[in-house]
Amino acid sequence: MNRTPDTELSQLQQELRSMIASTVRGGILNDVADRIEALPLDWELDPGRGDAVQQLRGWAQEKATAPLTVRVNWAGTVRYPDGSALAHRAVIDGETPNGISAELVVAGDDRVKLAALLDMEVRGIYATCLTTGCGTADDCDPSDPALLGWTRLHVAGTDDEPRWYCSPPCVSNALARAGDELAAVEACNELDGGL
Repeated sequence: MNRTPDTELSQLQQELRSMIASTVRGGILNDVADRIEALPLDWELDPGRGDAVQQLRGWAQEKATAPLTVRVNWAGTVRYPDGSALAHRAVIDGETPNGISAELVVAGDDRVKLAALLDMEVRGIYATCLTTGCGTADDCDPSDPALLGWTRLHVAGTDDEPRWYCSPPCVSNALARAGDELAAVEACNELDGGL
């Protein structure tokens, strides 16, 4: 493997190389310590094994630098390769300032925790759910196992027919859309009544 000399690298590239090398070194030292520690005990053949493990872990700590921090800008998209149910992965696309693609993959409880940490005042109530059938007005059979956990919603006072939604967030978005529609109808009624 050819190694570019440090003199041909920018300061940022040299710092990045140093951080990565330090992280790799620390990982290798800890891995070797784990492997030695997992060996069966034989006090006659390896009486200093505990010392070796302690020494390796110490070296790993000495070689450690500040945590590697890489800035990643959101690319504006989220993909659901396995479907958008909460148990499935959500892949948040990103890119570093240098143009390197990056992905943040979250699933299950981590998706819920991430959503809770983000600004809950911002909600894309008109965003289309990627789950097949979510928002359908089809007359589905509620006993169908594929609809386990789904909700059928009909908001009184709207012109919309009952629709199926795959998750509480989708139901919440549908209710918010219906609220917008009802508020617009009420505003029109007030104008009509005021003339």
